[in-house]
Amino acid sequence: MKLSTKKNDGVSPVIGTILLVAITVVLVAIIAAVVMGMTSDIGTSHIVGIKAQDAQNSSGDISITFLSGSTAGLTNLTVFNSTGAVSYAPPTNGLYTIGQSYLAKVGTGQQKVTIVGVFSDGNQTLLTQSIYVS
Repeated sequence: MKLSTKKNDGVSPVIGTILLVAITVVLVAIIAAVVMGMTSDIGTSHIVGIKAQDAQNSSGDISITFLSGSTAGLTNLTVFNSTGAVSYAPPTNGLYTIGQSYLAKVGTGQQKVTIVGVFSDGNQTLLTQSIYVS
């Protein structure tokens, strides 16, 4: 009987290592594709600095001022007090401007005011604040 003296010890570990690396690369590619696909639904956010304070005109008005950010695309602004939506004077040209103040009649006394701005892409920004109005 003849015994083989050929050494084949290194063949299986090398093939196993190559297969493990190939499986790892394929799994990473699949996970990356799934994660990148999830980010397509993330919209843009609009950051607008809004300040609401007592207008100090003795008629229950607050002054709403846009301090910073971009008001481009801001199509609607709604002001709420604790009982619901209140009236305010929007800009005559429909364009909100940084630094410009707008008056809203919320009533006198301690008021919880919520301001919701809707942008043309459907995103919203808001401010909720308690204000004492004279």
